Amino acid sequence: MGWFTVLVFRKIPQSLCVFLGLSEKNMMYKIILSGDGGQGIQTLSYLICNTAFKNNLEVSHIPNYGLEQKGGVSMAYIKISDEKINYPKFSKPDFLLVMSDQARERTADYNQHGVEVIDIKDYIDFFKENNVEPHSRNVFFLSKISSMLEEKGIIKKQEIFEALEQKLSKKRWWEENKRVFSLKH
Repeated sequence: MGWFTVLVFRKIPQSLCVFLGLSEKNMMYKIILSGDGGQGIQTLSYLICNTAFKNNLEVSHIPNYGLEQKGGVSMAYIKISDEKINYPKFSKPDFLLVMSDQARERTADYNQHGVEVIDIKDYIDFFKENNVEPHSRNVFFLSKISSMLEEKGIIKKQEIFEALEQKLSKKRWWEENKRVFSLKH
């Protein structure tokens, strides 16, 4: 009985799955977030990575930003997996967020066939129609990324919202950020 309980509550090793004839698919999802310093790229990456880690997933995070912090390009390279991550770098993401013109230039080589891209330039009219202020656009994109990760069965959107609420609920513009997170897109 104890052995069966371990199989139910723990991840089954790949070799045992093959032996038992079960399918065990390894999941590895690669994300690049990019924008200008001060747009909240590192906060978004923290929320995504922390939520994935709390869900017992393996996570690697490589922040990349200049000394100027505000005004230069800020990027985050994220890997989320249900297996050990041996090497954190990658050349082709599954998903790319672009929140500025200079970030678009910096990430042009990552915008390859098969990469799902969300680019701020495609949402300017949406932001105007829904009164999304520049300081809340990162929260809108976090919501969009959360929906995508939930659709792929990686992380639940509600869990990312709870992490966002824990981090920002006492900050100025919380009510606006909460409204923007719940916008349908």
